[in-house]
Amino acid sequence: MPDGVPPAVAKSFAALLPAMIVITLFGFVSAIFAAFGVEDIINSFYEAVQQPFMGMASTYWSALLIAFITPFLWFFGLHGANMIDPFMQTINAPAIEANVNAITNGDVAPYIVNKPFIDSFVNLGGTGATLGLIIAIYLVGRKNKAYKVVNNLSVGPGIFNINEPMMFGLPIVLNPIMFIPFIVVPMVLVSVAYFATSLGIVPVATFMPPWVTPPVIGGFLATQSFAGAVLAAVNLILSVVIYVPFVKLGVDQELKKAAEQ
Repeated sequence: MPDGVPPAVAKSFAALLPAMIVITLFGFVSAIFAAFGVEDIINSFYEAVQQPFMGMASTYWSALLIAFITPFLWFFGLHGANMIDPFMQTINAPAIEANVNAITNGDVAPYIVNKPFIDSFVNLGGTGATLGLIIAIYLVGRKNKAYKVVNNLSVGPGIFNINEPMMFGLPIVLNPIMFIPFIVVPMVLVSVAYFATSLGIVPVATFMPPWVTPPVIGGFLATQSFAGAVLAAVNLILSVVIYVPFVKLGVDQELKKAAEQ
């Protein structure tokens, strides 16, 4: 462009040719897909990717995998819940909608595993059901001052499923004593919740309460049934029972170290 042309105008003309090339190229690709009967590329791709995930949402093994991989990543300091969230979001809304439609039509809800199922029956207090750990420390870990201080700081957030103070304060991250219960507890809880749901003892989760909804209340809201609240309470008790011996082991080791010093 001549020197007298304003820079903004010159840049607009400079971008015109590459813009035409890009539009032509993508128009050509769209025309090819249209020739093969694909009218909407984005939706077709989404459906192709989503369908395998939706099939996983009805299986016990997928639930067990989710229950394992999230705390496993957290143990190494990685935010497991955020890392698997794209997968959960892929199946979440369609699974809930399909469940509601099936129940409305008098059919069996096809998808047990979804985000409210995990939030309400497995992540009680956060990943690893750490509200159970907090209660266990109050029961058998009061002799350890460090445990007691961290626990008092963690109980408030823990009620609303926020467990970072416990993760990094106790800590759970890279703590070999807590590794086993931190992994085992979610797998036990997801098993109990899955089979209770598949056997019809508890309704399928068809409503998604906010993830910060306190345990037991979340179970009721997710299933719109008191049976959901009872299941969440049972799972919370199970988590406490599993955590107790490991808390006691950790306290004994800390007391032994203090005595040696």
